[in-house]
Amino acid sequence: MYDGNGGTLRTAGRDPGDRTPAPGSLRLIQALVNTLNAEAGLDLLATRAEAAEWLVAGGLLATGSRLTGAEHQAFLELREAVRGVLAAHTDRLENPAAASRLAVALAPCRLGLAIGPAGDMQLVSTDHDPFQRVIGAVAIAIAEAAVGGTWARLKSCPAHLCGWAFYDRSASGQSRWCSMQLCGSRSKMRAYRGRLVQ
Repeated sequence: MYDGNGGTLRTAGRDPGDRTPAPGSLRLIQALVNTLNAEAGLDLLATRAEAAEWLVAGGLLATGSRLTGAEHQAFLELREAVRGVLAAHTDRLENPAAASRLAVALAPCRLGLAIGPAGDMQLVSTDHDPFQRVIGAVAIAIAEAAVGGTWARLKSCPAHLCGWAFYDRSASGQSRWCSMQLCGSRSKMRAYRGRLVQ
């Protein structure tokens, strides 16, 4: 998945529903969540070296960059905090705990407004620390998507051992599964079997 900034945002598998990726900078958020493929047991951020490699490939860190143990843990926590909010998007419910967890994960970054000569404004990371700029890039992508009205359409599949992030382009905005043929069908079959047992 191309990030639009000269880097490649890799994911831990193909989109199960063959959906078109999220628009604009929201692709960064989708790719971040999809670095984990729970069903296949594949995590592109499993080690510090792998996480740094992913960030370098995506153009978010300079070549040769490394992560400390604390940075690696913070990045994994950020991924799962985002996934929690995407699950709330799927359920179309407010989830204060998930929102708070994401706010804490994004808190270390500092953002500011860059104002161009024509008066145009852009949210930018003001951190000097490279890793904090990564956190800032995630925060900016989320903020841009929220302003653009696309943030709530990025969702996380609720199926057991899935959690895959997908962008809901349906007219109603009520897609629930990464793939109706896979996770949706499995869920319906489990529900059907459950009714037979009762």
